[in-house]
Amino acid sequence: MIRSAFKYVLIVGIFCAVAGLSAFLTLSFFIQSEDTVIVPDLTEKNAIEALEMLSDLNLNTKVAAMEFSAHIARHHVIHQDPGPGETIKINRDVSLIISKGSRTMKVPNLSGRQLDRARITLEETGLAAGHIAWAHDKDLPRGRIMTHIPGPENETEQGGTVDLLVSAGPRTRAFLMPDLRRRFLDEAILSIEKHHMTLESLKFIYDPSKTENTVTGQAPPTGYRVEEGEAVRLIINRAPGSQKADRDEKRVLFSHRLPPGFLKQRVRLEMNGFGTHFVLIDDLMEPGALIWTVVPENTQAAVFLYINGKLVESEVYN
Repeated sequence: MIRSAFKYVLIVGIFCAVAGLSAFLTLSFFIQSEDTVIVPDLTEKNAIEALEMLSDLNLNTKVAAMEFSAHIARHHVIHQDPGPGETIKINRDVSLIISKGSRTMKVPNLSGRQLDRARITLEETGLAAGHIAWAHDKDLPRGRIMTHIPGPENETEQGGTVDLLVSAGPRTRAFLMPDLRRRFLDEAILSIEKHHMTLESLKFIYDPSKTENTVTGQAPPTGYRVEEGEAVRLIINRAPGSQKADRDEKRVLFSHRLPPGFLKQRVRLEMNGFGTHFVLIDDLMEPGALIWTVVPENTQAAVFLYINGKLVESEVYN
C-alpha cells in the first residue's frame, strides 16, 4: 500500500516537473523572440534606407565614421557592426561606416611639359597617364604636352588616369635632294645647312680630271626625296698633299683668331673625320681669342669654323 502511494507521488512529481520545464522553455522562447531581432544586411544601402530598416526593427543607428571609398557610392554604407545575420536584442545600437565617395583631387597643369616629367608629376599627385596620342605642332617641340583630359584644375578621382596629347614637333618638310656635285666643299656645306640637313661623313677620292676640293659624289643622290634632318654623305676630290704641321708633334694645326671688338662671339668648331662628326667648340668667346685645334697628320678630315652661325672658314686634310 505504501509502495503504491510512493509510486503515485513520484509519477505526479515527474509530470509536474516536465510540465513546468515545458512551460518555462515555451515562455522563454516567446519572450526571446519578442526581445531579439536578426540584423539585416545594410552594406551598400543608402544611409536613409538603412536608418529606416533599423528603426522598423527597434534598433538604434550609430554612425561610427565617414570614410572615402573608391567602390561604395557617397552616403552609402561601407561597413556595419553587428554584421548581417547576427541576432541582437531590440533597442541595441548598430554602428555604421558611411562612404564619403571617392577621394577627388585637382588635375595639375601639364601643358608644355616634357612627357617624362608629366608622367612623374601625375604619379606624385596620385594619378597616372592614360591614353597618349601624338599630333604635329609647328610651335611646340617634340615630346611636350599640348593638352590633356581632364583639363587643368578639374576634379578627378584619386588613382584615375589623365589622357595626354603630345606634340610630334613641326611637320617635317620634304623636298628633292639638290645636286651638290662639282660644287666646292664650302658651297656644298652651306647648301646642306640651308635645307636643314646634316653632314654625316666625308670620303676623299682623287680624280685628276676633276677640280680639287669639289664634290664628286653624294648620298642621297640628286632628285631623291629627302626630309629636313636627313644625313648627307659626300665624296670629295682631294689630291694627296701635306699641310702646315708642327714637326715635333707630327700633327696639322688649324687656327683662327677672332677679330677685335667689344662683344663675345658664338663660336662653333666642327670636325668630320674617322667616319664621325665631332663638335670641338660650341661656346661664346672673347674678341681677339685664338681658336685652334690639331688634326693627326696624314688623316682624311675636314674642319669647319662657324661664327655666330655663319660658316667663315673650312679646311680639308688628308
